[in-house]
Amino acid sequence: MLRKLLFVLFTVSYSITNAQAINAIVYDSEERVKGVKVLNITQKVLTVTNEQGEFTIKANPRDTLSFQSVFYKPIFVIVKEDYFEGTYVFELQKIINELEEVNIASKPKPVVFAKDKYNQSLNDIITKDKELRGVTANGASKYGVDFIRIAKMIGKLFKKKTQDIPNTLKYDQLKRLFETNPFFTQALLTNELKVPEQYHSLYYEFCETKNILESKLNYNTRLILLDDFTLYASEFMVIVEMAEEQAKDTKKN
Repeated sequence: MLRKLLFVLFTVSYSITNAQAINAIVYDSEERVKGVKVLNITQKVLTVTNEQGEFTIKANPRDTLSFQSVFYKPIFVIVKEDYFEGTYVFELQKIINELEEVNIASKPKPVVFAKDKYNQSLNDIITKDKELRGVTANGASKYGVDFIRIAKMIGKLFKKKTQDIPNTLKYDQLKRLFETNPFFTQALLTNELKVPEQYHSLYYEFCETKNILESKLNYNTRLILLDDFTLYASEFMVIVEMAEEQAKDTKKN
């Protein structure tokens, strides 16, 4: 009996010690999801996605992972070999409340562009991001399969990054920039840079891999930054087209 117990303990210990790390991001159909409980049922290891929807967990191929969060349908997956390649992407589906009230916002007032407001907005973006990261921190989608397919392609780009370069723009900073800045707006991203609205969050993801310096957020260099965003939007849309082609090929087969 003791011999069997020791064998079981040795087997479990060996399995955990030799487990590999899965680095991943959890999305819903539009953006990253924070606070998701990720449990390796096989290894009995639990973690939670951070503010950026990211998590790391130890696992072996064929382990079972569960994902659970309020307002999202729980999912269970069997770990595959490609989960260990680059940054993997998992998707959760929202639980839709049919009785949810629809709030109709009043027509927004026109934004008056001002240099002081521009700079303050950028300072808030950098400050907020450093608060979240710490000062030392340097089912099917409603948009179709392309969203997750593109996310996985971009995840592979993170594998090529050898290190996290300090003072470069991260996902949350880019997201807040286009949501709150009077110059770099979501309308500009959609209409001028030609990035469809449903892919905005993935575009921010893509731009993070470019290691854009925070110093480019300065008012006087905003046109240089705009040139960068324009170039990256073109590159990003190539990835979108590749994903669409792959989706078509998958359907044919």
